[in-house]
Amino acid sequence: MPKTLVFGMFCIIFVSIIDLYISNIDMKILVSWYAKSNDFDNEKNVNLQGPTMQFHKYFFKDYDQHIILTSREENDGDAYLDKLVRELAQQYKGRSIKKQYMDINDVIGFQEVKTKVEALLLTYSTDEIDIFFSPGTSVMQLSWFVCHQSLGLNTRLLQTREGKHIGKTEPELIELKVGQSSVPMSATIAEQNQRKATTQTNYLISESIQPIYDKASLIAQTDKVTCLIRGESGTGKEHLAHYIHQESSRNGKPFTAVNCSAMTDNLLESRLFGYMKGAFTDAKDDKKGILEESNGGTIFLDEIGDISPFMQQSLLRVLQSCEVFPIGASKSKKVNIRIIAATHKNLEAMCEEGTFRWDLYYRLSVVELTLPTLKERGIDEKQELIDFFLGKVQRDLSKSKKIKLSKEANQALIEYPFRGNIRELENIMTNLYVFCSEAVQVSDLPKRFTKKTVNKTLSFNWQETEKDLIIRALDFYKGNQNKTYKALGYGSVNTLKSKVNGYGIDD
Repeated sequence: MPKTLVFGMFCIIFVSIIDLYISNIDMKILVSWYAKSNDFDNEKNVNLQGPTMQFHKYFFKDYDQHIILTSREENDGDAYLDKLVRELAQQYKGRSIKKQYMDINDVIGFQEVKTKVEALLLTYSTDEIDIFFSPGTSVMQLSWFVCHQSLGLNTRLLQTREGKHIGKTEPELIELKVGQSSVPMSATIAEQNQRKATTQTNYLISESIQPIYDKASLIAQTDKVTCLIRGESGTGKEHLAHYIHQESSRNGKPFTAVNCSAMTDNLLESRLFGYMKGAFTDAKDDKKGILEESNGGTIFLDEIGDISPFMQQSLLRVLQSCEVFPIGASKSKKVNIRIIAATHKNLEAMCEEGTFRWDLYYRLSVVELTLPTLKERGIDEKQELIDFFLGKVQRDLSKSKKIKLSKEANQALIEYPFRGNIRELENIMTNLYVFCSEAVQVSDLPKRFTKKTVNKTLSFNWQETEKDLIIRALDFYKGNQNKTYKALGYGSVNTLKSKVNGYGIDD
């Protein structure tokens, strides 16, 4: 091998090693908001005596980078920040200054500001971070304080004091000494509002699911973490997902629920990702997808276990790159969304079978919540929910009187298995308010509530097994005895009638 080629390869390897070494060296970073009222004069020009310019003049020399934050969204831009960065670049050539768009809807909303600042700081977790505390609103300063105190990062809080206050011509740099704690202060500092009261009015958070909602509240405070909600149909998965959205910093942006099992691949793809004009026969105009329309908000993907391998791959790309590719587009679009998925299926078993991707499963299930069935919540909570929905449906339908359940009707509801869970229970209450004026008797309940339930306990007694089989067949054929006796293999309908009478089955 020629010596020049060997030398060239050595240089490439050497430079690669040096680059890798440099990339792993911790940096010293300054992070701050800019202060529009102090960093600019009345003419909206950069104030050379403002806090940001003064910090660079007197205190910046040991830093590798300055990250300047704005509450605005990147697509909207920020003319003031642009001016400030240009002036700094002109005054102090060679300094690394980065503009950081935080996309904050409410600059006095503590939870939103704190959540987004926290996410930013965590991306620099291996670096030495100095926080210039002075610029920004009081909520922004409180957010810095909480993050410094609770995240356990290598952070310092710095502020400056003008020289005139200490009899000098130069400003003074002050470090705010605050003892750090391992207990997240977000657990003790909370904005008081009416969201929880509204939630309790429209949805009963009973004793067994209160811990689940407590965990959901913690999940809400950690932005961009995907969540997988497990539970049978009707257990309240969408409500729980919406609760996470409402408790998060994204609550001012859209919450969009998508039932993945209700659409074909082509329809689901076009609904989620959108399409360009001419992408297919009916694409008359450009159409934004749900992912793009919900930018900044939360997407709830229900029945995620029903999507095809093709859609699994497409969704994985979104989770990995935060980009969507509209059908027929030549380039992708950046999106800022939080995805919450839900399923009643065993995704792990599906992954073992090869019908669901392990990499997508791990992306979706960073944190998990599981909702119990109505049966698992016990008799006391079932009674509590019956009473709750009697009042809720009365309000929803604007009924002047609250209907009352007879003792027998109430007992029938208690004993009923409610395979449709909370949704089925609420539907039954609506049914009763439609057809009953005041008192509800057993006869007012749908027929399935008065039928003897099938004994699901394993039994080797042939008579019990036969009785259960007859009940199941009658239920399947909606009481049609001619179809039932044939399906059961009896010689005639009279044989079936004899069995029904003998077992005391109410058909």
